[in-house]
Amino acid sequence: MKKIVLTSMIAASALFAATDAQILGFYKQIVPQGVNVEISSRHKLSDHQEYEAVILKLSNGGMSQDEIIFTKGDLRVPDILDLKTGKSYKGELQEQMMITKLSAIYKAEDEANIIRLGNDSKKVTKVMFSDPECPYCREELKNIEKTLQNENLKIILTPVHDKSALEKSYLIYKDLKSVKSDSDKVKVLRKYFAENFKVPEHSVTDEQVAQMDNLRRKYLLAGLRSVPFFIDETILTKK
Repeated sequence: MKKIVLTSMIAASALFAATDAQILGFYKQIVPQGVNVEISSRHKLSDHQEYEAVILKLSNGGMSQDEIIFTKGDLRVPDILDLKTGKSYKGELQEQMMITKLSAIYKAEDEANIIRLGNDSKKVTKVMFSDPECPYCREELKNIEKTLQNENLKIILTPVHDKSALEKSYLIYKDLKSVKSDSDKVKVLRKYFAENFKVPEHSVTDEQVAQMDNLRRKYLLAGLRSVPFFIDETILTKK
């Protein structure tokens, strides 16, 4: 039998009957006033059916977030960790939920926001979420020619850094409109991803910054937390 360790989020919440009403009643006591709590779904774990995953939606006005807990009888725990494999059941479920949300957004994405590099039908296509001020994204860009030998890339700029990263993103998309070849696209990316590049004063308006902020925000709200993030396009486009 797999070794399971249960981690406790709040000591006082260790025991209670795991009915919908009691789960909601418990959470309504600990969340700030004005936050609405709903149960989105609950299901038994396929390989540990004695445990049930419960997904709660916490919302306040136009903002919302998901919370995942696990129940077994009167026990409620925030995660289940398999010591043999290192698997986090919460982490796995969070990733599945994020991919579902990313998929819906990506399918409806404006083509103008997708930077295409490579067009070889024999190669896998990966979607890369990136940030011109991310040091790890810069490292990926250094080796991009090698990457393109094995796969096509579709890049969406979703900065996790501040205003200047949004300004650089806008300038990248702007300059890419006038180039066609992959090599020229890479030159544009490297220009603005360069660590010493400074955005010229007044070259990007507040409205244009807001445009880039809206682009990144929808992916961040879907669960994207760090860049660079790669995913096979087939995962995002499957029905």
